[in-house]
Amino acid sequence: MFRQLARSLLVAALMFSIGLHWVVLQSAAWAGMIVSYSVREGSLVTGLSQTFDAEHPCALCDAVAFGMKQEKKDSRQKQEPQKKLLLAIVILERPFIAVPPSQNSKVEMMKMFAPERDLRPPFPPPRRGVA
Repeated sequence: MFRQLARSLLVAALMFSIGLHWVVLQSAAWAGMIVSYSVREGSLVTGLSQTFDAEHPCALCDAVAFGMKQEKKDSRQKQEPQKKLLLAIVILERPFIAVPPSQNSKVEMMKMFAPERDLRPPFPPPRRGVA
């Protein structure tokens, strides 16, 4: 029970994070518009054309458009300081060229950071079948 609820909440959070809620709301608005315009005009073709001609938006379509515009504006405002920070880091960092290390430099680094030790065992391994 708890696992199913957790999965459902995770799916809902992911849907909201990628903006899928706007698609669901817009689809519901279009479905309602198709029905109402078709009933009012008496023709399905006229209802479909009025739904998708962008000249007859419903209140839900306006709300979805406003919400998407606000969300884009908010995301632009959030990203602006990150760009400035990245630019400041790039300007302040001195240029650096990565050169692949040679075999000698690897050995020197190992000698500098690794403690010196003898890789041989402290005594010889046991012999087999001495009985």
